[in-house]
Amino acid sequence: MNIKIVDYNQKRKDFEAFHKYGGAAMNYAGFECLNGIFQFALDGITDITGTPGSGKSEFGLEILFYQSEKFGLRHLIYAPDIGSYNEIRRKLIVKYYRRSFRGYENSINDLELINCSAFIDTYFLVATKEDPKLPITPIDLWNFTCSYEDKNGIISTCFIDSWKNLYHEINGREDQYLDYVLSYRNELAELNQRHFMTIAHPKNVEFDKDTKKRRVPDANDISGGASWFRNGKVILSVDWPNKATNEVDLIFSKIKPDTIGRANVIYQKLEFDWKKSRYREIIEGRICYAGDGKENRLNGDFIGFASEVEQPF
Repeated sequence: MNIKIVDYNQKRKDFEAFHKYGGAAMNYAGFECLNGIFQFALDGITDITGTPGSGKSEFGLEILFYQSEKFGLRHLIYAPDIGSYNEIRRKLIVKYYRRSFRGYENSINDLELINCSAFIDTYFLVATKEDPKLPITPIDLWNFTCSYEDKNGIISTCFIDSWKNLYHEINGREDQYLDYVLSYRNELAELNQRHFMTIAHPKNVEFDKDTKKRRVPDANDISGGASWFRNGKVILSVDWPNKATNEVDLIFSKIKPDTIGRANVIYQKLEFDWKKSRYREIIEGRICYAGDGKENRLNGDFIGFASEVEQPF
């Protein structure tokens, strides 16, 4: 029987730290508009969905990039939806320099490609199949993330883009498979202090009868949606409602545990800078990339969006 009673004496120090810091280890997510709504939990789960081209992958990578820049976290990237290894690395390098890769004025040059290698290779490990003929399951990637360690340390995050690219051995009902594999993921993240982030595409999304526009998908629109919502911790929909602007909406339909934040909607406070391949927010007329808003607020330059929440982090 695979059951035991948790020994408080073994967990005492962990629980004292849990009390001291108000919950499990959590990091600032990079933007003032997320303050009080979402923090990056080191033992967390984030599931991101949205219509094609809405910015799901870019937002996920933005969060991870800031966690590396500020907190030194390392990430395993399995992202066939982004493309080949070369394309994934190109995207990471553009985010690092916030400049065009090639073909434009002030593009990244050959020397800069070499100079950024230490950062990219340390903090972003790109996973691929050892044998292209054999499948990879989500459990394979999560277990690998928890067991891997090299001279630079452990991997803190597993980023999957997207769920559909993995092999799912469904012998029977899909909902039962998802309940098992997603609950396994949750327990593994908590036990090993790892964060698992997954891009999951919705099924066919219906049009809203009133607005005649596509409804913003949520966890219930993913195949096996009820299981995703039951087992999810942070469930986020990214929407790009107006293609004439670069502003996105973030719909947090579930936040768990409540020490991380709360379910809420952030309308048009973040925009994607295509030239720099990074998200940014405008606070009191000033452009702020990840971390800039908090730094300016702490320096007293402006109050920022943190004034809009009850308990700023």
